[in-house]
Amino acid sequence: MNIYFAILAAVWLLPVCDSTAFEIPNEDFLAVPPSGAHGLRILAPDLLQLTLVVTKPADPAPVPQWNFIGKDGQVKPPPPGEFTVNVGSTNIAIDKIGFKRRPIYAPLKKRDLRLGNYLYLHLAKPIPENAVVEVKNPGGKLWGAGHRFKLKNESARWSPAIHVNQEGYTTGFVKKAMVGFFLGSLGEMDLASGLAFHLINVTSEKAVFSGKLTGRPDEGYTYDVMPYQKVLEADFSAFNDEGEYRLQVDGLGGSFPFRIDSGMAANFARAYALGLYHQRCGGANELPFTRFVHAPCHTKPVEVPTLGFQTVNEVLKNETGDFASNTRHTAPQLKSVAASLYPFVNKNKVNVAGGHHDAGDYSKYTINSAQLIHVLVFAADAFKGVGALDNLGLPESGDGKSDLLQVAKWEADFLARMQDADGGFYFLVYPRDRQYEHDVLPDKGDPQVVFPKTTSATAAAVAALAQAASSPLFKQQFPEAATNYLAKAKKGWSFLQKAIAEHGRDGSYQKITHYGDEFMHDDELVWAATELYCATGDKKFEKEMLEHFKPDDRETKRWTWWRLFEAYGCSIRSYAFAAKTKRLKSEQLDPQFLKLCENEIIEAGNDQLRYANQNAYGTSFPSESKRFRNAGWYFSTDRAFELATAWQMEFPEQNDPRPKFMEAIIGNINYEAGCNPVNVSYITGLGWKQPREMVHHYAQNDWRILPPSGLAFGNIQEGFPFLDPYQKELGTLTYPSDGDAKNPTPFYDRWGDTFNTAAEFVTVNLARSLGTTAFFMAQTPLAHQKWKSAVAKISGVAETVLLQKPIKAEINIEGMNTKGAKTVWELLGQEPVIIDADKPFSFIPNNRGKYNLEAETHFPDGRRVSAAATFTVSGK
Repeated sequence: MNIYFAILAAVWLLPVCDSTAFEIPNEDFLAVPPSGAHGLRILAPDLLQLTLVVTKPADPAPVPQWNFIGKDGQVKPPPPGEFTVNVGSTNIAIDKIGFKRRPIYAPLKKRDLRLGNYLYLHLAKPIPENAVVEVKNPGGKLWGAGHRFKLKNESARWSPAIHVNQEGYTTGFVKKAMVGFFLGSLGEMDLASGLAFHLINVTSEKAVFSGKLTGRPDEGYTYDVMPYQKVLEADFSAFNDEGEYRLQVDGLGGSFPFRIDSGMAANFARAYALGLYHQRCGGANELPFTRFVHAPCHTKPVEVPTLGFQTVNEVLKNETGDFASNTRHTAPQLKSVAASLYPFVNKNKVNVAGGHHDAGDYSKYTINSAQLIHVLVFAADAFKGVGALDNLGLPESGDGKSDLLQVAKWEADFLARMQDADGGFYFLVYPRDRQYEHDVLPDKGDPQVVFPKTTSATAAAVAALAQAASSPLFKQQFPEAATNYLAKAKKGWSFLQKAIAEHGRDGSYQKITHYGDEFMHDDELVWAATELYCATGDKKFEKEMLEHFKPDDRETKRWTWWRLFEAYGCSIRSYAFAAKTKRLKSEQLDPQFLKLCENEIIEAGNDQLRYANQNAYGTSFPSESKRFRNAGWYFSTDRAFELATAWQMEFPEQNDPRPKFMEAIIGNINYEAGCNPVNVSYITGLGWKQPREMVHHYAQNDWRILPPSGLAFGNIQEGFPFLDPYQKELGTLTYPSDGDAKNPTPFYDRWGDTFNTAAEFVTVNLARSLGTTAFFMAQTPLAHQKWKSAVAKISGVAETVLLQKPIKAEINIEGMNTKGAKTVWELLGQEPVIIDADKPFSFIPNNRGKYNLEAETHFPDGRRVSAAATFTVSGK
């Protein structure tokens, strides 16, 4: 793999070759294949995959090549007579042909639709090992002379059917990989249990461990043809020698390389900590913590809107237009600033700097802000060892204080600023004159405004600030902030009591967006009462909570089955762990209510465990979602947060489910890091195959190709979205159709690198994933590793370089040996590459001008160091 990257890097700015001659290497790689890219893969000795990437012009233009889908939507692949399959002088007959097509790349800003077309040739007899096979089309109808489909049947060839955690596995814990593949119109690749697998040491190229594959069929779908019934599992948990390996399966080939390392759990925790750092608002993102830098953003005081703010009032009108669909919503529609039940008291500009950008945009929602605080404070207080982590690579790391609590404090300081003079909290911070700052980097962002106060936003803020204020560790490390937060929480509660007394419990609630609207404000009010009780011990708050909440009530679960959803879940966790975290004494808790809360936590963990066990690839995708055939906004390690929470409960020694909970946590991490049918790492900055087209304003507006590291893509999507550059093409060009009622493209295969809002994270997702992975890290020796950051620079590149003179750039990191680390090099205008960190990045400048060059070095334990340089190419 690294040899290929070195070749790719070496030809920088040389004349581009005819794309029809681009043969896809024997391994997948970071770059997106260009139009005309083609290649042969030997999936099994008797099964070949021919790939051709084409660019599709806008409708009504047809697919230019390999358009085998008829007007009836049915596939009509070419007959066997169009091909010859030759092994030397021997011709092998074809007994079946299948086809699959899917958009593989479709960026938002400029139309560039690349279709992956795949023909599957099932052979009448197998290709001998180490024989060279070549597929030709004698009639020349399918491809021209510039294409070659030829490959040696080597046992170590890369296989898209072998799926591993592309970063690696943690020593001393379960280690599993999956084998399976979807062949389009031919259905699932036919794999039988009992195939032998081998761990191959990358350095010695020798097998160090072997085993047999076992069946792992998926459960829960209701299609005519059940998907993922022939997936196999490789279990190499017993092997714990550190190093770099590939998984090789007899007859099928090998996987991406991956590491077995004691620092692998830290790798994932540090990635998600970096992701949250990238979302920070009000401060700078800087080297060496990240190469995705920007100056402090959104630091100016924001305006309080009036009826004269046209955009604000239009957004309010549009977002609240469905208020009457809820018969309990008896308050007036919040269709304008003037319609708010709670007029702004402070009408001057307000300082609401800080916090985190909520998602791909730069807005900041109070309700999500509150939940982020809950997740991180709860994890620091309740998860074994997590509160002591001070080595995640953040600017604050190494100062003797909890990293998770410092991230939570960054958010809580912002949340405290969102309080109006009457105690209510603003709903969100938003651009003043448009909904999204879609075309700028954050430090060039728009003037902003706050939106009106609501009872749901206020109750959520009260709860989060009270929770932080009552955390023993937070009080110890930030006593002044804790005192301030509790005072603000009490003032917010007074606002809520006054609002309810004046307008009634239902009549005091006004909806703005879907955030906080699932149960109106009922769940936020319960959560606020819970946290204030934990913070003060005042029984009036517990009475409020007990009167308005029953943890086992199905109506307090989303869709009646999703446990611990949003604020009800926050309330349950905080009450169940109030004594364990020393916020209250055991005798202060209602025994019956406590038992109900503890049962919900255990059952939520059991739900996620059951989902993982029923999934062929080990991720906790709900059986209810399978039944209703929907997906979206699903993040594996986010859902595993409930497994980590349940792990903290007390169980009888003879019936302890915690090892199974941990195995399911690791399975969810594996899926997210590439152990999935499409071999995509859904965590930016991790893995060999990384998406690039992200619903993220920074990523859409900087010069780089790759998005900032440590962010999450939705792991499972229902299908392609409608996008202006493509209209409905992405969905209609897919075969089998995602919407086919009987035999569609299976859910976990429904991926394409495009702008998909159903895959967009919010920071609560990142926080929950950080909580999950930080818990995993805290159970390893790396919990005590000291790490702040290091200074790095790029050497070998002068400020001015000569045209066509070869250059070797290196990253030098102060006090660190880079052996075993990888470096992503990104050069303005060129594809990014990954190479070994102790090897130079070579290129030949062939165009004049000014260029940016960046390096991001990533160690196996997740430590990262970034460096940047600029240079000018001159000369004749």
